[in-house]
Amino acid sequence: MIGKAFFGNLAESANPVFIKEMRQYFQNRRMVLFMGILLLAEFICTLFFTSAADYSGDGDAGVTFFLLIVFGGAILSVIICSLGAEQRFAEERSDKELNYAMLTTLKPASIILGKLEGALVMILCIFSMLMPFLTAAYFMRGLSMAALLLVLFMLPMLLLATLAGILAGSFGKRWINVLYIVGLLNAGFFLVPVGFELAEELMDGAALDPEFWLALGIEYALSFLGGILIFLLSIAVIAPPKSNRLFATKIYLFLLPFLTLAVLAAWYLLDSSTIPEEAVLILEDLFITGSFGVLLLIALFEPPTGGIRIYMKCPRSFFGRFFHFLFSTGFPGSLLLALPFPLLPAAVLTALSLGTHISASTRPITYAFICVLVSALGYVLLALLLSWRTKLTVAPWLWIVIFQVAGNVAVWVTVATNSGFDDLPDVLRVLFMLLSPIYAFVEGAEASGYARISPIPYWGMFASVAITGILFVLMLPFIFRTFKLHRRPDDTDAIKTPTAEMLKK
Repeated sequence: MIGKAFFGNLAESANPVFIKEMRQYFQNRRMVLFMGILLLAEFICTLFFTSAADYSGDGDAGVTFFLLIVFGGAILSVIICSLGAEQRFAEERSDKELNYAMLTTLKPASIILGKLEGALVMILCIFSMLMPFLTAAYFMRGLSMAALLLVLFMLPMLLLATLAGILAGSFGKRWINVLYIVGLLNAGFFLVPVGFELAEELMDGAALDPEFWLALGIEYALSFLGGILIFLLSIAVIAPPKSNRLFATKIYLFLLPFLTLAVLAAWYLLDSSTIPEEAVLILEDLFITGSFGVLLLIALFEPPTGGIRIYMKCPRSFFGRFFHFLFSTGFPGSLLLALPFPLLPAAVLTALSLGTHISASTRPITYAFICVLVSALGYVLLALLLSWRTKLTVAPWLWIVIFQVAGNVAVWVTVATNSGFDDLPDVLRVLFMLLSPIYAFVEGAEASGYARISPIPYWGMFASVAITGILFVLMLPFIFRTFKLHRRPDDTDAIKTPTAEMLKK
């Protein structure tokens, strides 16, 4: 009776979305079919590799069988937990009768967390079913117990794929589903070779090396930071449209480069032999670019100002009001938040150069990152200016598509016609860096490989800063007007809840 009461109370206190997800997982015929096919395939492979195994310890049948089991479980986890959650959530969001995000009193965070909990339980369930086969692979010889830790490396990637699927499904758009599937396939083609290389290191007993555990900890830390971002974006998508749903996301995007820098700096200080200064610099530049890109993408789809519900929560003081303006709904605040990001790569480069020697060939890559960030900001500013300060009724994101298609086609057709970068005039190369952020990065990467550093990345960076600065000055009057409107209404202007006396009048 005590156990029954305990589990009854546990079921009542559990997240209802989690309970619904678990029921749908185990009542789904396709999921049961996929799991049955996997177990049958693993059983057939067990019979085959058992007969082919060399139990003296010199054969590699156990290693091959082990990799088949692990990667088979990972693929099944992606199909069931990532693609399955994405398809199911997309159907719920597209159907008004099933969209409980608009029909329930649960907070958006509880909805996303319940779906993530269900996916985590299913991933653990799948790999638990594969444990007997992993044990059989170990007894076939050829691999150590350390190889079993490969599963620990896969868990963060599987959870990130699941979170990305939940985010894609939260939009309820078919074209986003297609983009997610294409991105997942491309990521698989990149990660599978990396996984096999890691597996070879594990087979050699790399888990006994402290560097292995340090790399594992860094992977979990960075995956955790990336997972929080995807989680907050999912909450923002399903939150009510009139709420200040991007407030937490913008704060986190602004802090994310500093958090990743702290993780990478700790990694470098603990073990500088496995991660040189150049690697810290490039990795941090990638994280800065990712955070900056998400922030600009949010700005493209935001309205210029927030609603009355947001204004009612605005602080009275100037600094509190300005802080609230930066992180609340409205693309002027996003543009102001994006301004410091192009300075971060140069700041990281300067900080690393103070204590250690940074190779001169690495600097152009940093300047190429700066040029990419500044030119991307310039494109967004131009798109927003054309959409909100002219009579051209074209969405900002569509302007970006037009600019990028036209610019990149012109750049790469010219480069292909001239058979390389060096045959182009310097003025044309700088112009192409302004038209195509991808070309700007390629110029920096190409320049870093030469003994004499090319000045093209520097010129491209200065030209991008000048043009983007002019566009920002043109946007300043619009930003000032939106900030003037961003205030809490006076008591006489505030919207009050109707009372019985008011209704009688």
